[in-house]
Amino acid sequence: MTTTLPAMEQLRRLNQNLSNAQDQSALPQLGRQLARQCEEMDARLTQGLIDIRAAHLGLQAILTLLQRRDEPLLWSSEEAAALLEPLQQRLSQGLSRINRLV
Repeated sequence: MTTTLPAMEQLRRLNQNLSNAQDQSALPQLGRQLARQCEEMDARLTQGLIDIRAAHLGLQAILTLLQRRDEPLLWSSEEAAALLEPLQQRLSQGLSRINRLV
């Protein structure tokens, strides 16, 4: 099985192989492969959600700062971009991890 396939497709194929297995001695190996694939998918999904959650919390913090300020905003566009860039990168990373599943 090639690792260039999305994880969901790999899982679907493993499940199909398990369902269609004629040789009962192949079932334990297919079961282990299926379990490993599920673990890998779970890890990718979890890390992707952690990345997205971290970006969300960062955006919430910036929004709270903007909403609670009593003085005019004295940030340049470069400073604002510097605050938002790491959040955009983290969000993109999380989405990429999840997108590789499908």
